[in-house]
This record gives sequence, structure tokens and C-alpha cells, in this order.
Amino acid sequence: MPRPPLPIGSWGKIKRTELGKGRWVAKARVRDLDGVTRLVERNGRTGAEAERNLNAHLAERTAPSVEDLTPESRLTDLWEAYEAHLLEEGRAIRTMERYRYASGYVIKGLGGYKIREATTQRLDGFVKALKANHGLSVAKSARVILSGMFGLAVRYGAATSNPVRDVGTIKMESKPARALTVDQLRGVIDALRNSPVKLNPANKVTPNQTISEYCSHADLTDVVIMFAATGARISEVLGIRWKDIDLAAKTVTISGKVNRVPGGGMIRESFTKTKSGARTLPLPDFAVSMLMGRQVAAVANINDVIFPSTTGALRDPSAVSKQWRRVRAALKLDWVTSHTFRKTVATLIDAQGLSARIGADQLGHAQVSMTQDVYMGRKVVHSEVADVLDRVVQ
Repeated sequence: MPRPPLPIGSWGKIKRTELGKGRWVAKARVRDLDGVTRLVERNGRTGAEAERNLNAHLAERTAPSVEDLTPESRLTDLWEAYEAHLLEEGRAIRTMERYRYASGYVIKGLGGYKIREATTQRLDGFVKALKANHGLSVAKSARVILSGMFGLAVRYGAATSNPVRDVGTIKMESKPARALTVDQLRGVIDALRNSPVKLNPANKVTPNQTISEYCSHADLTDVVIMFAATGARISEVLGIRWKDIDLAAKTVTISGKVNRVPGGGMIRESFTKTKSGARTLPLPDFAVSMLMGRQVAAVANINDVIFPSTTGALRDPSAVSKQWRRVRAALKLDWVTSHTFRKTVATLIDAQGLSARIGADQLGHAQVSMTQDVYMGRKVVHSEVADVLDRVVQ
């Protein structure tokens, strides 16, 4: 007697196979929503990692269709349908990571509820409990996810209205922007190049290195100079390629960013955080000088990036941030992150009397105001920004 087919949307036993040192593959047969059974596989550095990657893929692959949702569907099914919807929309990897993290709280607290049972009162109490027990950020993210989930349920007839609409809003207290002063900015750049101060005498990894020696060895100095020269995000700076640089015109084009794909390593995405993030920026002379020197000593890498890792691969923003934390601690500037340089560039633009529109163009922000967005030209290369930065840093 032939073996009965798998139920639609399910898969059979997962088999792991070692391909070589640090290379594993996990395989399983899955019966897709079209009724066809297919062999699916995913790789990993260990057997467990390969199986996790395969399970994650299968969960997305067989997510319930929004057309199958009814008022009797559980919130676990609604989340899976909403997650599939977000993936179809092409949401950014970081956005999906943040949503999936927050969804863990939602599923743990509400997953067993049916859609019809999720009243405004119950959801409001749940969000308030999250706020009290896990903080404002988790509560706000959970509310956003729930709103999107029930918005989807309404669109497909599984709910008559969105119960999250009247759930209390979560107000996040915004901290005032803190930027480096002119003297601090000059001091940071000078310290990265010349400081004789020991990085951390108690650190066994770098017991005798000075700040300047460590920054040179870690290839951190030029990265920070690029932060100060452009105000670009760390993921954008690490994604800049040599073909994005025009030394004759003294410009750099921000056209993408680096990102880590869970289970897939580092990739360069050919898009920015927002549409306004794709921009061409002027380069101050101190950045042009740095790039000219770097170009002479550059070794070709497969991604053509100007700041590759030591192995010639894409550099991880998290690793760079970790290196910078060591340096800023030695400089006694613990509050200074890579994002602080963006705020510093914005503050300098404002202090020099340049318009907010110029600042938004420089930083790649999506909106300044309705008038400036709709009626004023954007995407202009503002050479005066480079002049301001040159005057300050030099």
C-alpha cells in the first residue's frame, strides 16, 4: 500500500548531512499549499543551525493564507499570515527582526485567543502589562504589530473592526539630541590618529596598544572620518564602494547598506533605509585626502567596498560598533555612538545657518515639511556642507 501523502502545509522528518568542516545541510520533504510535495534544504555551519534555518524557512513557506482567516482563527495563525504579508511587501531585514522579536511577547501572551475574543479591553490590558513588566519599547512594538495584524484581519473579513484602534497609545520620551562640539570633534579625530594614551591596560587582547595604534590596526580611523565627513549611517558607510566615489568631483553616492541576514551572513543591500536615503553627498577635503591615500594602498575585494573586513568580506556594523566602544571608553566619551556623528553634522549645518532642507538632504531623511518636500527641489549636491566640515575639522 502506498504511503499516504503529507497533509497540506506540513513536512516530513528533517535529515541532517555534514558536507565538510563547518558545512551542514538539512533537508525535508514539504507538501506546499498547492498540494505538490517538494524537497527543500537549507545550509548552516552546524547541523543544529542548518535545521533551525530550514524550520524558519518552512514556517514562512507554509504560513496560513490570509484568505483562510476567520473569526475563529487563533492569533498565532493571524500573526503567521501577517508575517507572510510583511515578507511579500518586502519589509527590511532589520524591521522583520524587530517585529519577530516583539511577536514573541504577543504570541506568548495572546496566541491562544481567537480573533473574535481579542477585544479592545483585553488588548489594552495586555499592552499595559507589557509596559509595566518589559518596558515602553516592547509595549510600543507589540501595539504596532497587533494593529497591523488586526488591520489585515479586517481587510479579509475575519474581524469587523480593528480593536487596537482604541488601545491606549504608548508615548516614548524623546531625549534631546546630543552632538559633539567643534573642539570635541577635532579632538576625537586627532586622538584616533595620534593619541599615545593606552587603550585599556587591563585588557588582555590589547594590553599595550595606544588609542592610535589600535585604531590603525582595526582600520577604524578612516571609518570615523567618513562618519564625520558625511553624517551617513554606519551601515551606509560600510556599504560604500569605490565606484560610488568620484574623487574628481569630490562626491560620494550612498546607494545601499550592509546588513546581516540571520543564518546567511553579511550582504550588501542595493537600497537605503528610505527612498530619500539614496543620495549624492559632497566630500570635504579631509575626506578626499583620506580616500586618495586609501585608494593607493587598497587591495581589491569581491564587493568593491572601501572598508572591507580583514578577510576582504563585508564588514559587520556590530563589530565596528564594538571596536568604537573600546575607543570611546578610553577617550571618556561613552555617550558618543556612530549615530552621534550624524547629529553632529546636522548641528553644524544648523549652526552655520544652512537650511533644514539641506540637512535632510545630507542625512537622507524622508521629510522636512510638506512645503519643502513637495514644492522645493531635493537631491541637490550641497557643496557648502563640505566647506563647513572642512573649516571645522581642519
